[in-house]
Amino acid sequence: MTPGDLAVLALLRGTHVAALLVLAGTFGFRAVVLRGAPAPGLRRIAILAAVLALGLGGAWFLMEAAQLGRADSLAGAFATVPAMLTYFAFARLLLLRLGLLTLALAGLLAVPAALPSGWRLVLLAGLACVALGVQPWLGHAGAAAGVTGAVLVGAELMHLAGAALWLGGLPAFAFALRRMTGRGLVRTVQRFSALALAAVLAIALGGAVEGWILVGGFARLSGTGYGQTVLVKTALFAAALCLAAVNRLVLTGRLDGPAAALAHRRLRATVAVETALGMAIVLTAGWLADLPPGADLTAVARSWPWRVAGLIVLLAGAGALWFARPVGRSHSLQAGAVHDRPSPS
Repeated sequence: MTPGDLAVLALLRGTHVAALLVLAGTFGFRAVVLRGAPAPGLRRIAILAAVLALGLGGAWFLMEAAQLGRADSLAGAFATVPAMLTYFAFARLLLLRLGLLTLALAGLLAVPAALPSGWRLVLLAGLACVALGVQPWLGHAGAAAGVTGAVLVGAELMHLAGAALWLGGLPAFAFALRRMTGRGLVRTVQRFSALALAAVLAIALGGAVEGWILVGGFARLSGTGYGQTVLVKTALFAAALCLAAVNRLVLTGRLDGPAAALAHRRLRATVAVETALGMAIVLTAGWLADLPPGADLTAVARSWPWRVAGLIVLLAGAGALWFARPVGRSHSLQAGAVHDRPSPS
């Protein structure tokens, strides 16, 4: 397989998983953050995520078939599918995921308007979560045996659950921010912030266990291709965490103050950057699946990965400070005057 083929496979896998995370995260946002509140617009996000996950997953499946059968046409890839399903559990699991996504998409299209609540939401969320939960068996965790394999699967499931609730929920959160004001906005931000905090802990714990086993030690973190990718992924995670901290600790409190409109605009901007960083994190994870674990390789000491990771975190810290900067006095007075201006009778 050429480097170009590996890059295309990593891109397909990463974007496919990103769409799956958004699908599950949108359902999670509806259930945990909005609860019984109306959810206009979230159905469109869920449908788009399901369509992308299904399409990208199908393309990934066919590219794997083409590589296996050394086919140079779509017909050749399809001809390889029966043999791939017969001999590879990976192919059967991926096909199962595509079937679950088809059912989820059909359920979403059958809903007349807004994203549902109650048993319909539980059913659709269950389909999305099971489809996402197949992921550990499609990578390094599924290839490991015994206790190590079981620990890796559990850690990755925890990692995925956290990623779905936080990173996967960001598009729905951004959508809600554009349409909410007042107490409804504050309540939504507070609930999502609390959910994201629990998700971050799950991501960190699951990722630490996976990294400990698969990277194979501190030296291999910068001395192997797998470790270097993990290091960059960790730096991107820390960068997103910096912005999330600003949202929770600074901007949320300002939504009730005289400069609420400015805090709202900054919050929307930070969430947009967080979403982009989340996509970068998932794409990096997609690349990891094609790399041999660092634990299986000999480390060659290099310093540049630490510099790249440090630069990412440094830029994120500077950006977080920029968004958290105090509001100017003139702007506060102007915002307060607008806030206190009597409404016309």
